Amino acid sequence: GVGKTTLAKKVLHDPKIEYDFFARAFIYVSQQFERTEVFLNILGSIGQLTEEAKNMPEEKLAEHVREQLKTRMYLIVMDDVWKIEDWDKLKVAFPNNKKRSRVLITTRNTSVAIYANPAVEPYHLDFLTFDASRELLRRKVFGENKCPE
Repeated sequence: GVGKTTLAKKVLHDPKIEYDFFARAFIYVSQQFERTEVFLNILGSIGQLTEEAKNMPEEKLAEHVREQLKTRMYLIVMDDVWKIEDWDKLKVAFPNNKKRSRVLITTRNTSVAIYANPAVEPYHLDFLTFDASRELLRRKVFGENKCPE
């Protein structure tokens, strides 16, 4: 890919983000996902997963996630959302709590990003050029040292 997941993880684990957003989660959604698992993973990531939550029906679980996030400043990364319908099934768990909370979505489908937030233009990642790819590989393999001839 072009690095959507890698960039999203770097954002999530940036020290300033970690300081500003106490409740953070990275949730891999994918083409085939279980809504219940997504909600349980969110609760686990924010330290609120209980035995009671594990046994909740799906709709009650969605409401429980919403309640847990309502009082927190959160950043949730929803990685690899494929369809608008998928986002519709998940967004009910994210309150607009007026605490500058955010949900960051990575997707291959621009229409998903536009649908999720029509007020913000999606950020598109481009593939690296050949030279940039080679330089990145060189730095990863050799660090600051020169590549042997």
